[in-house]
Amino acid sequence: DMSMPQSPTTMDTDQVAPAERAGFWADWIDRLFHGLKSDVYGDSDFEGRMSTVRAGDVVLTRLEASRHRVIRSSTLARTTEVPYLKIVAPWVGCAGVEQKGREAWVTPDQWSIYDTTDAYAVANPVKVEHLIVMVPKERLIERGLSLDPLMARRLGGSGGVARIALETMRSAWREAPTMSDAAARGVGDAITQF
Repeated sequence: DMSMPQSPTTMDTDQVAPAERAGFWADWIDRLFHGLKSDVYGDSDFEGRMSTVRAGDVVLTRLEASRHRVIRSSTLARTTEVPYLKIVAPWVGCAGVEQKGREAWVTPDQWSIYDTTDAYAVANPVKVEHLIVMVPKERLIERGLSLDPLMARRLGGSGGVARIALETMRSAWREAPTMSDAAARGVGDAITQF
């Protein structure tokens, strides 16, 4: 029943032996995000967990992990899947988003957005807790926004509308498991209004 609240889908590297964790994580990322490559900086120990929940057509993931980075080549940024824009908003640590020849580093209370249909890389050089929000690209295109200039920029931090958007995303993550589908869709709408 679509109107029922969703419980988050969770993946945790605790499910496997320490030596297998980096590989387990890489496989999971590859499947979940369609061909996204993951790298743990050559570390021998890695721990990560992800919980994902949907709010209408917006997908929210809480990611906690040891340092790692992800890379999507332009060949893998395929056109077959739903084109999403992805937002990374750290609670702890930082993220470096590279796309379109730009690089933006974000820390807690800031966020950056990137386009999954184009090549990108996200570096997480320290242990992180991130909120990752995926919004269908169509949602923003239909509002007539010029998207390219927004990609791989540092947003938020200074208050105003970017701050409200961040609060909306964080509340959506907290509330989504208990929200009705209509309310969840409303949150998806609110996130795309920034």
